Amino acid sequence: MDLQINCTADGVRSYPLHTHENQEVMLYLEGDGTMRTDVGEFPFQPGTIILMPPMVRHGSCSKTGFKNISVCGNLGRYLHFDKVTVLLDNEAQHGKSLAKMIFDNRYGNPGYLNALCDSYLYFLMQRMEIENTIHHSVETIIFELSERAFDSELKPAQVLAKSGYSEDYIRSHFKKITKKTPTEFLTDIRIRHACFLIDIYGQALSLSEIANCCGYLDYVYFSKQFKKVVGVSPSEYRR
Repeated sequence: MDLQINCTADGVRSYPLHTHENQEVMLYLEGDGTMRTDVGEFPFQPGTIILMPPMVRHGSCSKTGFKNISVCGNLGRYLHFDKVTVLLDNEAQHGKSLAKMIFDNRYGNPGYLNALCDSYLYFLMQRMEIENTIHHSVETIIFELSERAFDSELKPAQVLAKSGYSEDYIRSHFKKITKKTPTEFLTDIRIRHACFLIDIYGQALSLSEIANCCGYLDYVYFSKQFKKVVGVSPSEYRR
């Protein structure tokens, strides 16, 4: 397997935008920052794995510095991805261990290096399958929160618990996909609906009745959430 294997030098805070003709896999060992690309920005932290398709301009930056191990080459027969894909290492950090072994043996026995690379790529395939499963779980959570948004007894934590993952783990993936926490996602749906009801029925329904219709039994709490999302109180919005 013809590969380019590199590790970022100590003290690097940014890497200029560049492209590769082949696929690239980057596993971040140190640092928090952002991967800038033509198709968007992707945050990284230790344990983040970014799969980069060919010919996509990209470059990492971090205020405090970062270090990653990259493997670049024709990985198509092992990994199939046509867009920037972000994965996470597992709790045992098997990805980190394999990436470091590959880097340490990059000039060693070709057969052993190929075996290490095969193991690494198989590990990444497994992480991609897990990521797809998690995406399905997040989609299920999104559907239930949307479907039951105006139920005053709906608790996001109870919906997360149905996923089978730990609450913190699935919440972090939910935020990565939606850019909001489950509570923020639910609040946004409720408050946007409240705006709609005020616009249409603002003179026929009291603000307390509108709050109840949106799942809020506590008007004071509803008013605080409304102002946080819209920027003004419900009474100011109605005026």
